[in-house]
Amino acid sequence: MKALTRLFAAIVLLATAPMAFAQDTLRWGYNSAPFPPWTNKSPAGEWYGFDIDIMNALCREMKATCEIVPVAWDGIIPALQANKIDIIWSGMSMTAEREKVVDFTDRYRRGPAAFIAPKALKVEVSAAGLKDKIVAVTKATNFQRYLESYYGNTAKIKLYDTLDDATADLVAGRNDVVMGDILQLTIFMKNVPGQPYEIKGITPVDPILGRGAGAGVRKGDTVLRDRMNVALAAIRKSGEYQAIAKKYFEHDPYGE
Repeated sequence: MKALTRLFAAIVLLATAPMAFAQDTLRWGYNSAPFPPWTNKSPAGEWYGFDIDIMNALCREMKATCEIVPVAWDGIIPALQANKIDIIWSGMSMTAEREKVVDFTDRYRRGPAAFIAPKALKVEVSAAGLKDKIVAVTKATNFQRYLESYYGNTAKIKLYDTLDDATADLVAGRNDVVMGDILQLTIFMKNVPGQPYEIKGITPVDPILGRGAGAGVRKGDTVLRDRMNVALAAIRKSGEYQAIAKKYFEHDPYGE
């Protein structure tokens, strides 16, 4: 009888073992639009960038196999909920609104947003200063929500699929100001001949913009969330995170 009891307990344990540990492969959901330097795609179709390198480091730490699943940004949370991916890993800002439907790990990067414009353009980042200015922003992002919340009544907000599209139109003179990730915009400005653009303003800490970017997992999946948190702490402690960051940035994207 005792042997049967032990056998039954073992079967129950195996049946209820956390899925995250049982999986050979973790499906990492990425914004299908490249977002350099966080993510980019080679002509051969291979993904690379800061987020890719950090993902690979985490998978090595967790002894898991990584599979990248490109998803349109506005459908990435539904993809997680529909079990098409296991992890949202594409710089998703952790906000109170998103935390209602997604559980987040500890942050893995954080940085403010910046407003850039031509140096010759005198513009102040305020409701009055952006009045009638065409302000470009990537759609379906917290940056869009921030702009609409604070400057929607005065600025002419223009939505883009990617930040590259927004900055291309800035160069072409089809918008006046671009709002986006400060690290990405800094890299853009350095790569423009003559460096004719500058930062006109930086966003303060704001609930709309969240508390940094974390990995999103399905609500209640504490096993995978905690497993990733342990791995994140490990690559920070070992210095691997910092070594990867130095390949792409002058400053640590982890933030204060």
